[in-house]
Amino acid sequence: MNIDMSTPSLQPRLFGLDLHAAWREIRQAWSKVLHLPALAWLGPQPIILLHEAEGSQGWWRPLGEGAFVRLRDGSASVQAAFRAVELPEEIVLRKQLVLPPLVDGELRRAIALQAQAISPFPAADLVWGCGLKDGAGFKGGHVHAELVLASRMGIDHYLAQRIPQGGAVEIWVRGGDEKNTAIGLHGFAEGLRQRAQRRGWAKLGVAFVLCVALLLAIAITPVLQLRERALQAVAAFTQLTERARPHVAKREALLEANEQVHTLGAIVGNRLNPLRTMQTLTAMLGDDTVLQRLQIEGRNVTIAGQTPDTAAMMQKLSAYPGFKGVRAPTAVTRPPGATKDAFQVEFTIDGESEPAMPLAPASGASS
Repeated sequence: MNIDMSTPSLQPRLFGLDLHAAWREIRQAWSKVLHLPALAWLGPQPIILLHEAEGSQGWWRPLGEGAFVRLRDGSASVQAAFRAVELPEEIVLRKQLVLPPLVDGELRRAIALQAQAISPFPAADLVWGCGLKDGAGFKGGHVHAELVLASRMGIDHYLAQRIPQGGAVEIWVRGGDEKNTAIGLHGFAEGLRQRAQRRGWAKLGVAFVLCVALLLAIAITPVLQLRERALQAVAAFTQLTERARPHVAKREALLEANEQVHTLGAIVGNRLNPLRTMQTLTAMLGDDTVLQRLQIEGRNVTIAGQTPDTAAMMQKLSAYPGFKGVRAPTAVTRPPGATKDAFQVEFTIDGESEPAMPLAPASGASS
């Protein structure tokens, strides 16, 4: 049985993808994009005054990692923030390299190994630089680069003759194919310029974030104002509702009382006036008719008593205006030896025809 005792990789991975390598590739691609001529003006581009090998001066700007391009002639009398010195060809060694496509960190380590392998100088005295050819340097799936080697002791001796006043300078070598390009050697004053570039990028990033924040604030402010107005409107409506609650309760109570009054009025208006009804019946019936019972329910009237002629009495009631539905719910009877009928009659009095005043009593009426 085989047991794998190798140390597990600590590189973060997502679905088998090395996130560190992916991030390096993204940064490399972004760096190349930012150094394109069309986009280079967006970022901080320090201008370097180069003391060229033939004795002239020129203004140069970074073209990429360790690469530079000439802009115009310069003047030694001008104070430059960053300066560089070009090495003459007699103290420089060049080597053309063809490497597999690698990301920046791996490519730099591969070139460093090549420089140490082919260098005739001791490791402590070795200074090297590398420039990719044709911009990106990829041809046929490989990286074509130019490796430049020099001796630190030789460079110090040259600087003592070229710039006796000393000072922090970068060390460059003119590009082999393009004379308007240069390659920077590592280990001199390039760190000052690179830190200044990083600070410039940091300031640019802060300015960009502030601009984005300002635009977001401008975009969000109307929304927040509308939200605040909506909240104020809701609060005002709530306060108004609370203030109006007692008045609404009073109004509802008043409406309920008014409805009760209307109901009571309808009930009262639909009832007959007992006194007026009795006076009307007394005036209508003769003295020979005796009422023993008078019952009023709404507009329905029931009378019972004795009369000599029940049929004549009912005809008289039916003929009176407003008296309707005159009928005898039970049979009319006359006891033996009696001179009057015992009757019970029902009828309805129309409200519009209800007598407003009693009639004059008929002759012979009694109650």
